Amino acid sequence: MQDFATDIITRAAQQAGLSPDRVIAQVKKDNLTLNRPRLELQFLPESYTRSGRTLAYERTKTELVRKRELYTVRLSVGANVLAEDRAWLSAFCYGFVAALPAGANDSRGNWVQVRAEKATFGKPPDKRVGEAVIEVFSKVNQLFDLTFIWRVTEERVQALIPTFTIKTSTGGQDG
Repeated sequence: MQDFATDIITRAAQQAGLSPDRVIAQVKKDNLTLNRPRLELQFLPESYTRSGRTLAYERTKTELVRKRELYTVRLSVGANVLAEDRAWLSAFCYGFVAALPAGANDSRGNWVQVRAEKATFGKPPDKRVGEAVIEVFSKVNQLFDLTFIWRVTEERVQALIPTFTIKTSTGGQDG
């Protein structure tokens, strides 16, 4: 599911104006060799909730197929947009959230819901010498909390009796 989430986020970032090679996994420490702007992804633990509800029935002449939801799964992703320009960051974040789809189907055909839960703007504290602010590098970021909700499902196939014959007795003596 992490590959699926990365693909969704990369496409939204590309539509908002960021090159796909700038979407990377979270780095341990921000250093000067990594170019800005970029988007760093951090995957948090998945949470599973047992449900067991029936999603669909499909009946043919020979079998009955039941599709059941076993678990509802939530995956939280931290998407940190790092930039040097506050105006660029503002425009990108608006376009990024607008480009996120409401959801998509995964490889098993199940719907995955995509939500942008909240965003936190960040800027390092000012470095001051007396009353003057010394700004060597302009660094700003916005951390998005994205949530992907999907299902773990199973299909059970039950064979039906296609034909049957009822034998009746005539009520008389059989020889």
